[in-house]
Amino acid sequence: MDLKCFFSMEPLNGVKNIYSGFSGGPDSTALLILLNDESKRLGFHLKAVHFEHGLRGKEGVADAGWCRKFCEFRNIDFMGISLDVNNSRHAGESVEAAARRLRLRQWKVLAEDTPSLVALGHNANDKVENVFLRLLRGSNSSGLTSLRKIQKIGNITIIRPILQFRRGDIEDFLRSKGISDWRTDSSNTEEDYRRNFFRNKVIPLISERFPNAGSSVLKSIYALEQDADYIESATSDIFKAVKSRKSIEIAYLKAMHPAILVRFLRLWLSEQTGSDYIPDSDFIARFTDEMNKIFENRKTDRSSALIPVNGDTLFLKLKADHVSLCEIRKDEKIPALAWKWRTVKKINWRNSMIKADTASAGKQPVFKRDEKNVFFDADEMPEGLIVRQWLDGDRMIPFGKVTQVGLKKLFESRKMDSERKDSTPVVCTSAGEIIWVPGVRRANFANIGPDTKRFAIFSFDSDFSSYEP
Repeated sequence: MDLKCFFSMEPLNGVKNIYSGFSGGPDSTALLILLNDESKRLGFHLKAVHFEHGLRGKEGVADAGWCRKFCEFRNIDFMGISLDVNNSRHAGESVEAAARRLRLRQWKVLAEDTPSLVALGHNANDKVENVFLRLLRGSNSSGLTSLRKIQKIGNITIIRPILQFRRGDIEDFLRSKGISDWRTDSSNTEEDYRRNFFRNKVIPLISERFPNAGSSVLKSIYALEQDADYIESATSDIFKAVKSRKSIEIAYLKAMHPAILVRFLRLWLSEQTGSDYIPDSDFIARFTDEMNKIFENRKTDRSSALIPVNGDTLFLKLKADHVSLCEIRKDEKIPALAWKWRTVKKINWRNSMIKADTASAGKQPVFKRDEKNVFFDADEMPEGLIVRQWLDGDRMIPFGKVTQVGLKKLFESRKMDSERKDSTPVVCTSAGEIIWVPGVRRANFANIGPDTKRFAIFSFDSDFSSYEP
């Protein structure tokens, strides 16, 4: 294994430091040895960085100690960073996602001063696993090929010098160097983690039936990378013309091809928020739908739409002819809650409770007029919901209607005062579409029909009496 080709194709451009992620596993160990040799040839300073996530107890502490001794023996600069992943997770965030977010935050701090690179030990096997994981997320070609040799995220540049090598080749290289005691993370066998499930179960089963599957998938990834690179380059050229604008014309966005639009929004929102923002498929579907509605009715209807971007304070506002970001804060802000309603059957909201259940379809359920008990087609319901406060500009399509109505109007029809309006939860999809305002109105969403097999049953127990329409 030789990195001279990698660095000759991708000059360092004055880079003084390379921070190399070092878990002690075979990939990061091989990368560290190779970079140590290159540092002597090219003159950059190498520092190994080990993250102890606080998830594996004594095993994690032992790995950190092994990594430190490994570097001390070879005179490699070492830094150990402790992370408290479990206690730093956001609502609804997986352990894997929280760990990635915390590591990225640390990388940004390390690489913000002198010209630096962050080196990670991903290999060709990781690229194959990544494709399967991203397919399940509905990713486009950019997402399917998110593991690139060189990648910029905010102020840092990530390099993956051994991305073209297979895991077996990497382990053979280490043995040739007299290293066989690399660390093995016991959590790699736990199939609760999605990547482990594909690595240990799915991919070996496919390879057994199709021996050349790994090579074929890598060829497809290379083709997808070329497609993604071309589209990203074209989008970047378009974005340069409006870079730093606080608002964008809806007509300008509507004229874009969908493949350009999703990447344009990522560039613009990342610039506006100061972080690498990746809009998911639900966000794009909601944005496209709202954009088309407002554009078509721009001459007769001056309504607006709000789509959450970051928690419950930062929103994308579509109004009349423009799209812009806006920050909305209430005097008494109640944090939004992520709700996996199929597994977590009830959730508290202030002094109230929202409950969820499912039942096989039998006779048509009876809807109560107070809208505190509502029914949806369970198969049409998303896995995750958001429960939040209502915001000025919120709109929904009530059950039995075809046009949107402002929540403010629905509240007024029930003669609700401001205190009770702010105490009433709003239940949305993860993309921000309002599906139910408990005690007020159910939306025209996931409706029950003759083909419904299972009901999703939601009820609202509040600490105030219901309002009659």
